[in-house]
Amino acid sequence: MITVPLDSPTDYIAQMRTAAPFNRDQATATHPPSGADYWLNLTSSMTQAIADKFTQMPQVNVLSEEVEEPTAIELQRFDQPGPVFARHILLCVDNKPLMMARTVTPASSPDVSALKGLLERPLAELLFSDRSWQRQDALQPLVLANGMLGRSCLWRHSNNPESGLLVEEFFLPGLYEQAF
Repeated sequence: MITVPLDSPTDYIAQMRTAAPFNRDQATATHPPSGADYWLNLTSSMTQAIADKFTQMPQVNVLSEEVEEPTAIELQRFDQPGPVFARHILLCVDNKPLMMARTVTPASSPDVSALKGLLERPLAELLFSDRSWQRQDALQPLVLANGMLGRSCLWRHSNNPESGLLVEEFFLPGLYEQAF
């Protein structure tokens, strides 16, 4: 069951840090809402897909950009231990949060400057406009402690072997309210 979105940036960030792998084959109390498969399997820009569905470009609200300790799943995805730089955002339409995202890279990575340089722009502007950025693996379904679904994918910049952005996206209830 999906709970109501949280109220403060700290609540959103704390919730995103609870992400765990989601396996539909295992017995779980989480029942994906109608339309979840579309969002879980989307391989194009999430920002553009939301814009298409809601007929306007979503606003990016940056919740935080800071160095912090990685979560357990993030430690598994990166080859090096240590702190990560994390960017937390909400995508909103008409001030209604539709998606929250956490993008992390090792704090020593050259990708930190790319994340900091985005400001209020969506990460999709970087990943989908520069062919040097490539997905490194399949989309991985995630579930939060409150039952919200999401997914993650690792991206690397082909010109830099030290590159690596783990993009984690989580779907808030408002995303499912408008039919396709």
